Amino acid sequence: MLLLAGGRVVTPDGVLDPGWIRLAGPLIDAVGSARVPDQPTVDLRGRWVLPGFVDMHVHGGGGASFTEGTSDQARQAAAFHHGQGSTTMLASLVTAPLAELEARAGLLAGLADDGVIAGLHLEGPFLSPVRRGAQDPRHMIAPDVAVFERLRTAARGHLRLITLAPELPGALAVIRAATRAGVTVAVGHTDATADVTMAAIDAGATHATHLFNGMRPPHHREPGAVGALLDRDEVTCEVIADGVHLDDIMVRLTARAAGPGRLVLVSDAMAAAGMPDGSYQLGSQRVSVAGGVARLLEDRAAIAGSTATLADVVRHAVAAGLPVSDVAAAASTTPARVLGLADRTGALSPGLSADLVVCDDDFRPRAVMRHGEWLTAAPSRAP
Repeated sequence: MLLLAGGRVVTPDGVLDPGWIRLAGPLIDAVGSARVPDQPTVDLRGRWVLPGFVDMHVHGGGGASFTEGTSDQARQAAAFHHGQGSTTMLASLVTAPLAELEARAGLLAGLADDGVIAGLHLEGPFLSPVRRGAQDPRHMIAPDVAVFERLRTAARGHLRLITLAPELPGALAVIRAATRAGVTVAVGHTDATADVTMAAIDAGATHATHLFNGMRPPHHREPGAVGALLDRDEVTCEVIADGVHLDDIMVRLTARAAGPGRLVLVSDAMAAAGMPDGSYQLGSQRVSVAGGVARLLEDRAAIAGSTATLADVVRHAVAAGLPVSDVAAAASTTPARVLGLADRTGALSPGLSADLVVCDDDFRPRAVMRHGEWLTAAPSRAP
């Protein structure tokens, strides 16, 4: 067994300061404060310890992508995010021709088979061209149950999340089919009204893809999808708190409205995350990154994903004024629950996977552990 002690340990019940975590191989054996058990110890020296981040929405990073390229390049993207603290993630695909989506789903299913990723997220092709953002409108199609089943089959049981626009014809049928199949349905890239969104929630949609972004702006007489999604207690709401996609006031307002049990922090990272400015690709779309902001080359008004990691988003959310415990819940515990993984990861609790991030006072990751193995240089042992 290994003991990590002397840190500020963020648990579902609050911050243990000082706290300790005892590990038994790949699992957390015990968590506590007060007297430290007598055994070999790693001294955390007052650093923060957060549960490993669970990123439900990530397209790539470290110069590699899930949306195009080889299996090895997809593994490179996953390894980059693992090393930045996202110990669990979905590989998110963007709108593309159906045959290409099937091929990508099959390729990424291999990574899920190997435990590299937790599954797949289809962000398309059932999206609204009116709110397309950086998605390619040439390949958007109306929701179709047969198409959904083809994509689900290609993913070999690893499709966990699908984003769609509920105002499109056929959307409710796909929502019901996905729900029956155990796939979480998210509302996103949508021009839906509040009433249409409410009907989608009644049909089984339970998640919001990057709230506000890719949605009609809420109005006091027509709150749209944003208002409906925030209003329903069964819906979890993603936000990209990177300082680019949302003003910090909107992040704080959403956090208050949703509460720590419904807020989900995501990166929406693409290949340029962790890389210098330059030219990149997001599916079929060419992207230019300048000043750390990714935009479509052909439409500079369209933000094309994020260059942030989820660790960057966590740090920004804390700086924006969200309590550390709420941020940990939004970056780890709540997304793990949404994905049906709460019995495996998402919190620093006995019996769960030893997935954790050791951060300095500025919430920059200094060490990352996944399944009980250090992915980065481990903190030094106490003398």
